[in-house]
Amino acid sequence: MITFAYMRRLTGILILLASWFCAAAQDQARDAYSVAEEQFYQGQYSAAIMTALEGLNQEPARSSEEAAVELFSILGASYSRLGDFEAAASYFVRCYEFDKANGDPKGLTSSLINLASMYVYAGKPELGEKYALEAIETEKAQGRPAKLAMAYGKACDIYHAMGQEETALEYADLAVSSAREAGDDVGIAVRRSQRAYPLAALKRDREAWTDLRFAEKIFREENKKQSLAIVCFQIAQQSAQMGRKQSATQYYEEAKALAAEIQDKPLLQKICARYAQHLSDSDPSQALSLMKEASSIQEEIEKSKSSNALELFNIKFETAKREQTIATQKLELEKRRSTGILLSLVILFLLIAAAVTTLSMISARRKEKKLRQLNAQKDFLFKVISHDILSPAIAQLRGIQMLSKHSEKLTQKQYKEALTQLEGQAESEVELIENVLRWAKSKGGKIKEGSVRFAMADMVKEAMGQYQSMAEHKGISLLLDDPENIIVCCNRSNLLLALRNLLSNAIKFSRPGGDVRISIAPTARGADLSVADSGIGIPAGQINSIFDPKNSYRRSGTAGEPSNGLGLIVSRDLVNAIGGSLSVSSEEGKGCTFTIHIENQSENA
Repeated sequence: MITFAYMRRLTGILILLASWFCAAAQDQARDAYSVAEEQFYQGQYSAAIMTALEGLNQEPARSSEEAAVELFSILGASYSRLGDFEAAASYFVRCYEFDKANGDPKGLTSSLINLASMYVYAGKPELGEKYALEAIETEKAQGRPAKLAMAYGKACDIYHAMGQEETALEYADLAVSSAREAGDDVGIAVRRSQRAYPLAALKRDREAWTDLRFAEKIFREENKKQSLAIVCFQIAQQSAQMGRKQSATQYYEEAKALAAEIQDKPLLQKICARYAQHLSDSDPSQALSLMKEASSIQEEIEKSKSSNALELFNIKFETAKREQTIATQKLELEKRRSTGILLSLVILFLLIAAAVTTLSMISARRKEKKLRQLNAQKDFLFKVISHDILSPAIAQLRGIQMLSKHSEKLTQKQYKEALTQLEGQAESEVELIENVLRWAKSKGGKIKEGSVRFAMADMVKEAMGQYQSMAEHKGISLLLDDPENIIVCCNRSNLLLALRNLLSNAIKFSRPGGDVRISIAPTARGADLSVADSGIGIPAGQINSIFDPKNSYRRSGTAGEPSNGLGLIVSRDLVNAIGGSLSVSSEEGKGCTFTIHIENQSENA
C-alpha cells in the first residue's frame, strides 16, 4: 500500500529530477549566450556568431522565444560590426517581434531604434522610417523623456539621410526638448550636436554653431572623447563654412588627435580628407601629407572590410556545413528516442500526478492560511466599527439631539462651543473611517495607484494645511525645517495619508502651547520624512505594541481626544506597501519622533 509519506517522497524526487534536467538545458543555453557575449566584447565577432547559432540549436532556445531572443541580439550586434547590416537587421527584427508580442515596451523601443540604425548604416533609411516613428509612439506612452529623446534623434537621422532636412530639424527640436525634460546634460549635448546637421544643411549656420559649441563644452566637462572628436570635426567644417579658417584649423587638429587616440579609423579617415581640402590653398604640402594619410587609412579600412567579407563567407559555409551535420544527428537522435518514448511517458505521468498532488496540498494550505488572515482582519474591523465608530456616532447623535432640543436656552458662545466639539468629533470619525477603508483595501490588494515623481516639501505643506486649524485650536505650532528641493518617486497617496496620521497623532498627544516639527532629509536611495513632537511620549514597555492590531496601545490625547490605535497600524502598512519603512523613537514625558524611510520606486510601477 502506498502511504501518503511515500507519495510525498516520490513527488520530491521526481520534481528534483525534472528541475535538474530543466536547469541543465537552461544552463547550456545560458552558457552559449555568456560565451557569445564575451566573444563579442573581445572583438571576436565571427566566433560570437558561430557560438550564438549553435546556441539556437540547443534547448531551451529551440522551443523558448525568450531564450532565443538573447542570442538574436548577439547575432544582430555581431553582424553589424562585420558590416552586414541587412543580416543584422533581420535578427533585430526578430527581437522587435518578440518584444512587441510579449508586451515589453522598454525592450521594444531599443529594438526599434536598433532596427532604424541598421537601415541608416545600410544606406536604406526609407526602410527604417516606420521603425523610428513607432519607437516615438511607444515611448510617448511610457513617459520616459530620455528614451523618447533617443527615438526623436533616430527619426532626425533617418530624415537627414533621406535629404528631408526640414522634417529632420522638427524631430531634432523635439529630441532636444525631451532631453531637457529628462535633465540630462550629456543627452542635451548629444541631441544639439545632432541638430547641427540639418541646421547646417539648411544654411542656418549661426544656430548650428551655437548648438555645436554647447555640445563641445559638455563633452569636454564629461570627458566624452568619442563624442568630442565628432563635435570638433563638425565645428571645424562649420568654421570653414563661416570663413573662420584659423578656428577650423584648430578644431581639425583636435578632432584628428582625438580620433587617433580612440582609434576610430573611419572617423580619422574622414577628418584627414576634409582637413586636406581645407588646407589645399593655404598649405598644399600639409594637405598632400593629410591626403596620403587618409588614403593609407582608407586602405586599412578596405582591408578590414575584405577581411570581414571573408569572415562572413566563412560563417555561411560553416553554418551550411553545421546544418547538414545537425540534420544527420537529428535522424540518429530520433531513432534513439523511439526506444525511450514509453519510459518517458510513464515518468511524465508519475511526475504530473505527483506534482498535482503536491500543488493541491500547497494550495489548500495557502487557502487555509489566507482564510485565517481574513477572519482576523474581519474581527479587527468589526471591533473598530462596533466600538470606535459606533460609540462616537451615538454620542454625536445624542449631542445633536440635545443641541436641537435646548438651542433656545443656549447662549451663542455655548452654541458655538457645542458645534465646535461636534465638528471635532466628526473630523476624528472621518479620519478613522478613511484609515479603516484604506487599511482594508491594502489588505485586500485593491490599491492600484502607481508611483509618481513629486516634491516632498509640497506634499508636507499640503498635509500641514489640512491640520493647521486643529493645531491652532490647541495652540500648537506646526514647523517645517527649511527643506532641500528633494524629489522622490513613490505612491504619493499612501505617503500623504501616512503623514496625515502622524501629524494628527502628534497634535493629539502634544501639550497646548507646544510644537510639532516636520523635517525632510535626503538619503542614498530616497529620503527620510520625520514628524517630532514634545508631547507625552510612549512608555518604553509599550513601543513594541503600537503597530500590533491585536494589542495596539491606546490612550486619550492631552485634550481628551479619542484614540483607537489604528492610525499607526495603517501608516506602517501603507509605507511598507511602497517599499519604505516606519520607525519610532520616544521617551515618556518628552515626546515622540516617527520617521518614514522612503526608497525611490520605478515611475508608474
